[in-house]
Amino acid sequence: MGGRSFKELQDELSRLMGEQIESLKKETFVSLSREEVRQQEERLQRIREVSADFLAALKRNEPQRRDKTQEPVDEMILQLGR
Repeated sequence: MGGRSFKELQDELSRLMGEQIESLKKETFVSLSREEVRQQEERLQRIREVSADFLAALKRNEPQRRDKTQEPVDEMILQLGR
C-alpha cells in the first residue's frame, strides 16, 4: 500500500470506478479504439490493485474503523457492490 491513507485509497478507487463506468457507457453506444480498450483494461487492473489495498486497510483498522468511520466505510462498500 505504500503508506497511503484510507481516504486516499477511497478517493482513488471512487475516481477509477467513475472513469470505468463512463468508459463502459461509451462502449455501449460506440466502438472503442484499441487505445481506449487498453486504457480500460489498465484501469480495471488498477481498480483490482487499489481494491486489494483498500480491503487490507479495512482489516488493519477494524477496531478503529468501528469506532470512528463505520458509516463512510459502509457507504463505500455499498457503492462498490453496485
